[in-house]
Amino acid sequence: MKKIFSLVLLVAFIVISTIQPARASTDAVLDIERVAIKTVENSQAIKLTGEYVNLMQKAYSGVKSGVDQAKWMVQFVNSYELLESIVLAPKLMEHELNKTVREQAVVTNAMRLSAYQSYINLLKGDYAVKTRSELMSSLYDDYKKIRTQQEQGMAAESEVRLAEIAFEQARYNYLNAQNSMDSSYMTINQMMGEPLSKKYSALKDNNIIPAQKIGSLEDYIAKALTNRVEILNAQGDLDGKKEQLIYGLVKSPIGSEFYEQEQEYEIEKAENQLELSKINVQMNITDLYTGLEAGMKNLDAMRHLAKQAELNYNAALVQYENSMITLPELNNVRIAKAEADINLKNAELDAWFMQMMMGMACDLGFQSANGAA
Repeated sequence: MKKIFSLVLLVAFIVISTIQPARASTDAVLDIERVAIKTVENSQAIKLTGEYVNLMQKAYSGVKSGVDQAKWMVQFVNSYELLESIVLAPKLMEHELNKTVREQAVVTNAMRLSAYQSYINLLKGDYAVKTRSELMSSLYDDYKKIRTQQEQGMAAESEVRLAEIAFEQARYNYLNAQNSMDSSYMTINQMMGEPLSKKYSALKDNNIIPAQKIGSLEDYIAKALTNRVEILNAQGDLDGKKEQLIYGLVKSPIGSEFYEQEQEYEIEKAENQLELSKINVQMNITDLYTGLEAGMKNLDAMRHLAKQAELNYNAALVQYENSMITLPELNNVRIAKAEADINLKNAELDAWFMQMMMGMACDLGFQSANGAA
């Protein structure tokens, strides 16, 4: 019965160990920017916003054509209506065009960020699969070794059983990591418009390295207040309202008191919207900064734990070679080292992603101008 169980473990290990090489048999190297570019190219949302930008550009061109005609007419008809069509109308239309262009850029940022997150998940799965595959192979070798020792009367049955449990747990964790990576592949292929089953020969991550230090909250807020789409749009709306009031008063000075009150109310609303946009942006950056700080602290902690796990493993290996600890005890330290390595890799990838997210949040943002970030 024991030999049959050993044979089952051997077959399971051989089947599992053949999975990873098969994955590396097709197609090109994949990297995070390729995923982002293909995702943007395949995005229906970006295509729709692009069509809207084209419509607005045509409308703006129409307004500018009208300006040329009005400039020719002004030599014959000197009126504020013509002046308004020459100066104000193009400004207002240009502002609306700029809003649609910014919206397209924000949607593009959102798709790029989504692609980054998906590739990060794929890298996590890939690293976990490789690490757990190596651990599983090592634990299986240990199991065979202690099995032989038990047959020679040099190891207890309980040690064999512990080795079996360690291998089975490692196999279970490996298969979970494999399933997670397969799911990440499907997600990325769908985003890029590729066949869902498509695989790649390698995954590049040499350009995914988090910065060692981050900026201050004040610096991030200052950048965001200068660049965010909500603020740029609100400022443009306010400027347009103010110019409309000036031209309206000049055009209709008689009985303009009601018009002036009405326009001043609109200006006040626009000013309130601008201030609200600034407050929302500051709150959003503050929330993101809290997560970024936590991510950087977690990265530091994982680095320390991984280094300590490496030292513990090296010490345990010496102790085992000198018969100071048992094989199951060595395996526990080996497993802890593998987990620490995986946790460190995850922390590095998470920190990089949060830094990218903060960078986009301090630029135009990555959600609609009507929402946060």
